[in-house]
Amino acid sequence: MDTVPIPFRFDADAWSVDESAFPATCSGAERLQFCLNYAVLAPSCYNTQPWFFRLTGAALELFADRSRRLPVADPDGRALVIACGAALFNLRCALRFFGLQPKVTLLPWLKEGDPLSNSEVPLARVELDGMQACPASERALFQAIRRRRTYLGAFDEAPISHSLIDALQEQARFEGAWLGMLEDGETKKELSGIVHEADRLQLTDRKFRAELVKWSRRSARLVPPMPAGAEQLGPHGEFAAPFGAFLDPALVGSPGTDLIASTPLIGVLGADGDTPLDWLRSGQALQKTLLWARAAGVWASFLNQPIARPESRIKVAHLLDRNYPMLLIRFGRVAPPVASRALRAARYIISR
Repeated sequence: MDTVPIPFRFDADAWSVDESAFPATCSGAERLQFCLNYAVLAPSCYNTQPWFFRLTGAALELFADRSRRLPVADPDGRALVIACGAALFNLRCALRFFGLQPKVTLLPWLKEGDPLSNSEVPLARVELDGMQACPASERALFQAIRRRRTYLGAFDEAPISHSLIDALQEQARFEGAWLGMLEDGETKKELSGIVHEADRLQLTDRKFRAELVKWSRRSARLVPPMPAGAEQLGPHGEFAAPFGAFLDPALVGSPGTDLIASTPLIGVLGADGDTPLDWLRSGQALQKTLLWARAAGVWASFLNQPIARPESRIKVAHLLDRNYPMLLIRFGRVAPPVASRALRAARYIISR
């Protein structure tokens, strides 16, 4: 079977897909394909969208597109797999919304200890396993998929309720990850120091800056004019701080530390292991918590500089006394409400 990715585009832009167009009376393959409209709205580092899909009969396989790996910012491919996991959760959520029960197998043909470097090895296989009504809570998650954006500005000072924090942590646990929270000023101050140092080391690395510029320009070609009020909205979500104005290695201060000071709640998403399976589960947990937060009116963005560097990643782990942090997430509310519109196109790659 031909496994070379073949560019494929749906008739409508995914950000404006109409749920009433779901092909309920068509084949399982066509229904799976329609739900990819929602899968590709997942966040990814620098908007790389590092995935492609393959339809094999009535099953859909998810692959990592390693041509979109970031060798400097993400040498292990961790962020790449996390992004694929987020896309997988969106796919699961969409299938459930349309009354379809997905049967998901993670790393179906990867043996324990094998490196995840072969693009021919799928990260997941999704099959349809009957029909089941979608609960109200999951319907709310689905409706949040197209309303979720990365918010790059400062948040209101209003605290996030403990009931919502508990819910976010429970959702992460359900997907096989953990979500630690940093709320007190002293811990956030310590985190600011870690982020500042990671910023400095990254931005003084010529290879890092070259990679950042390359992908920023590549994504910028997809950006239509922004509507009024949308200046602080990121694309699908980037596993990093907003860097556009921070490419000067002589930078005094740190955009990340300024954002931490204005954030009522910092979440640290992590896992109990650091394997490709843990990364894939963390990606699904990430997207589930982001959608849960967005359904509750809370926005989010990312500060991943410390996680990208092994030394500072260890420091973040010590803050929580937990192993293997995967991502730092800023949570907060915004007033007045920001415009809800995508700033970059979604990327579809599918092979048959």
